[in-house]
Amino acid sequence: MGRDLRFDTLRGLFLVCMTVNHLPTEIRAVTDGSLGVFSAAEAFVFLSGLMAGMVYVRRLRIDGPRGLMQACGARARTIYGWHIVSFLAAFVVCQATEHLLGFCSTAVPRLFFQHPALSLGLGACLLYQPGLLDLLPMYCGFVLLVPFVLVELERGHRARVLAASGALWLASQWAPPVDGAPLYPINTGSFNLFAWQLIFVLGIVVGHAHRTGQDLVRRPSRWVVALGLAVVVYGIGLRHPGWPRLWPDSVLGALLNKPALGLLRLADFGCVAYLVAILGARFPWLIRCRPLEFLGRHSLVAVATQSVVITLFLQFPPLFETAADRTLAVAGVVALIFFAASIRQACLCAPDDPAATRASPLPDRSLSSTA
Repeated sequence: MGRDLRFDTLRGLFLVCMTVNHLPTEIRAVTDGSLGVFSAAEAFVFLSGLMAGMVYVRRLRIDGPRGLMQACGARARTIYGWHIVSFLAAFVVCQATEHLLGFCSTAVPRLFFQHPALSLGLGACLLYQPGLLDLLPMYCGFVLLVPFVLVELERGHRARVLAASGALWLASQWAPPVDGAPLYPINTGSFNLFAWQLIFVLGIVVGHAHRTGQDLVRRPSRWVVALGLAVVVYGIGLRHPGWPRLWPDSVLGALLNKPALGLLRLADFGCVAYLVAILGARFPWLIRCRPLEFLGRHSLVAVATQSVVITLFLQFPPLFETAADRTLAVAGVVALIFFAASIRQACLCAPDDPAATRASPLPDRSLSSTA
């Protein structure tokens, strides 16, 4: 069994970007929206779906729907376990800081101090997901969606899958925003699951297509590439130099809405992913980096660690007073994430996601499926 290390490299890159994006630092100009109006979170979720589509279809063909359901259930339990570990660690870090130093930072979840027992209970039920602690619960739910999507794809119902997923996404765009104040302390995170499922399902569809021998970008049309480039260039111009806006602010806000995965945000990411796939298929060496490969193989421990470490660092504003301080803080957080991945590697001597990264040897052009 082999690995396509480009997938690990990309996942490691997205993990580093997401980590930096949660910190107040000038480095975010490079890691947050450097290629347009989307973030690394979209790329991470899409790649997770793509790898699930590639790997779990093999489980489906060997063990059938029941075996696939069991595998995905086991994977969801693993993700849930890592979420609980990170949630408890963040809770302990906040409580310890408050008791040792005598102050409570406004940057940490306030329910941790207002109602500690309630926060733990709701966290265990996934009904309290404050900032930095909402990615793994979403991923946990999406993994349980994999069997239903793959079974339909194996039956040749790709259009039906895309239509159903697209309809849910479209409904989330028109649904009125939910006011979280009356629901407090219930907090289900900043991601709208009905919207973000689309990007995960698209990943499953592309991964399944690759596994069935369909190369979606073997011969890309020049017109499609040109259109993709145009969208990417406009997204970069809109994000950075401040190009003229083609829509009123109210419409543009909906198109760029991150919790609901707005249309322009989704289109910009899709075009970048398509172009990166073409580039990576023709020049595979461009998407290989050993440190990022290593981090990508331990994605769960990396996500869990960064949520705890960032929660700890944000309680100390002096760490971010100057540009040099902020840079050192970012370097420290990233170093701790790599350190946690190294500990896990040493303890288990195996990747934390063998089911989602192991596959039969892939040719260089296999990255074309990431589009």
